[in-house]
Amino acid sequence: MNDLPPQDMDADRPVVDGVDRFNATTVGWAGDDEVVHDHVVRQSAEAVLSREDQRLEAWADREDDTKRGSEMAALSDRPLGLKAHVIGDDAEAEFEAWGALDSKMTSPHRSLNIDTPLGGAEVVAWRQMEFEGDFDLPDGPETLSGSCYFQRVCFDMPLMPWKWIWAIFPDGTSFSVLIPFLGPQLFRRGYKFFSSNRLERLTIPLRQSAFWNWGSKDGHVEFDTISVEPLLGTGEQPDFDVRVENEEGDYVRFVARTYGRARNWLDRPRLGGQFTSHWSYNEFMFRMAGLAGRVSDTPIDAESMGTGFGTLEYSTGLSL
Repeated sequence: MNDLPPQDMDADRPVVDGVDRFNATTVGWAGDDEVVHDHVVRQSAEAVLSREDQRLEAWADREDDTKRGSEMAALSDRPLGLKAHVIGDDAEAEFEAWGALDSKMTSPHRSLNIDTPLGGAEVVAWRQMEFEGDFDLPDGPETLSGSCYFQRVCFDMPLMPWKWIWAIFPDGTSFSVLIPFLGPQLFRRGYKFFSSNRLERLTIPLRQSAFWNWGSKDGHVEFDTISVEPLLGTGEQPDFDVRVENEEGDYVRFVARTYGRARNWLDRPRLGGQFTSHWSYNEFMFRMAGLAGRVSDTPIDAESMGTGFGTLEYSTGLSL
């Protein structure tokens, strides 16, 4: 991963006294409202998952007696929550995150469950949590608090492309889109795009979904007609035209204006090294522009909602 040497994982490895050990890689980025610092964490290590301690850690000791990697553990003083510690060459973060456990949005739940004879996928999503902690980032140390999300994603199938958006507004209202897709992007290697918007948009969506969740009042609205289309030539990174609607007349439209990108990639040698499958995960930071819509009979725009911001994943390639 990210040009680190590939590590094997034994699916039949023993679990002794509730402790599972396996190879893992910690990767990460840091960003604010101006810039993204890519690859502040990039470390392979043996991961140790302890059911009794409710902890997952993957630390590598350095020759100078420092360590790199990460850990997550359950919080003991809340009904359900997590604490995390991450150390990289350029950053360190130690924080806690928790949910109110009073709705589907603030509680962990299984958002995706696919099981077929050829493999499957499972996603546990905790879509809206509170967090607080200390962050020592390339631009300096800060104590931060706010809203966050958590996902535990397991794939027992080829990794294919997807587009995924998570956005939030000042009042806590959130918006999300997921579009797994097929297209010529399956064969892309590295970070690049086709020469035209038409070619870049040549995709077949699979099991797409989207929702809007009000932050200051009850209401969860889902959409079934969805498009997230790249706009090439708008800057160093592409912007994205986002449109969703449903049969009840709810709709949301905006342009995701990107201002930074973090990238991770996975290369896997196959057939004895005769070829290598490649999957590239690109995460763009964005702010909303030109917001317009109507949700639950309420008109929305930038004046009524404030500036929405978030992350947009656009992955390409195919990992076998």
